[in-house]
Amino acid sequence: MEYKEIFVNTVVECVKTETYIGTGNPNSKILIVGKETATDIENKANLDELYVRFQRENLQDFNENAFKWNLNIKNKVDGNSIPNWIGGKDSPLSSNPLYPFKSLHPKINNIKEGHTWSKYQKLHDSIFIDNLSLTKEKEFDFHNNFFLSEMNSSPAKFTKDANKSGIPNRKQFFKENEFFQNFPVVILACSNYINGNEIENIFNVNFAKQCGVGKQLFWTHYNSDRTKLVIHTRQLSTNVSNKLLKDIANEVRNFTN
Repeated sequence: MEYKEIFVNTVVECVKTETYIGTGNPNSKILIVGKETATDIENKANLDELYVRFQRENLQDFNENAFKWNLNIKNKVDGNSIPNWIGGKDSPLSSNPLYPFKSLHPKINNIKEGHTWSKYQKLHDSIFIDNLSLTKEKEFDFHNNFFLSEMNSSPAKFTKDANKSGIPNRKQFFKENEFFQNFPVVILACSNYINGNEIENIFNVNFAKQCGVGKQLFWTHYNSDRTKLVIHTRQLSTNVSNKLLKDIANEVRNFTN
């Protein structure tokens, strides 16, 4: 794949500053910004050693994110050349930010319905194939069409335990960075980590409408010539409804079409 200049420039700067960039396809049209990377190296879930190893790999990937992107660029790595990730204590393979934990399957790897990746996959399938019935039956492949980042640069298992002191700097990073500004569709799935005024200021958009009911809400924003759509919603995990995901997908499809 071709790594565009605006992304290469971002990687160069982030290697210097050890700044987290994200994962997935940097040439995609859709950016999703979550709350923070979930890691549980303390094993608060009280699971087996393979779980702990997975969490440690995840944290290592986070810390080495910009460095690994730099290697991808130098070696012209594309998704097809990345080997499948093999779970287990004897696995010789680590993850790659272009396609993290490639071949991960929700059933085989016992990933629960409420897991954020399960919700991302449902959103992906709603946008690109308008069908949720196959989501549990196939490997996660949303990284092919999404680029994912985080509003908080400090990983944590639970939001309540996260160090949120770096969020203001993170917002400024998004505002000033050409790569992150270049996405025509931005989904801020980070709830109260950002507010409407900040969204308008960071992405140069204006509020359009509120959609949904109860706790299944999202808000749309557009720039002046309607070439950028920014959607703000809750964290996509736990009891996020299929309807919310479908409604967000419809907004994205209507915009991109």
